[in-house]
Amino acid sequence: MAEPRYDSVLNRYVSPEADQAPVASYLLDGAIAHASGRHALTKISAGAYTLSVPTANEDGNRITIVARTAFAHVVTVAGGLGGNAADDVLTFTKVGDCIELIADNLKWVPTGAPYGVVIS
Repeated sequence: MAEPRYDSVLNRYVSPEADQAPVASYLLDGAIAHASGRHALTKISAGAYTLSVPTANEDGNRITIVARTAFAHVVTVAGGLGGNAADDVLTFTKVGDCIELIADNLKWVPTGAPYGVVIS
C-alpha cells in the first residue's frame, strides 16, 4: 500500500486514492457538482457559485473545493454547513484556499478546518 503524500494545494497529507479523484473546473458562475473529488474555482474574475443540498443517495460523498485563481469566489451552500443557515457563504480570496466537505444526512459538513476560506 502506498504512503500518503503532502498536497501543497490542500495543505495536508492525502492518501494515494486522492490522486485518482476527478477534478472539475469551474470557469463560469454556476452550480458545483456533487461528484466526489476536487472542484477547482478557476474563473478569471470574482465567481458566484452554489452548492445544493445533497440527496440521501449521495451520503458519504466527499468534495474538496479549491481556489485556483486569486479572485473573490463566493460559494453559497443551500441550507448552510451542517444545516446551520448562518453558515451558508464560503469566500475564497487566494490561490490555494480550500475546504473539504462530506455529505451527511442531507447536509454538507466540513471534515476539518478550512484553509483560508471565510465562512459566514
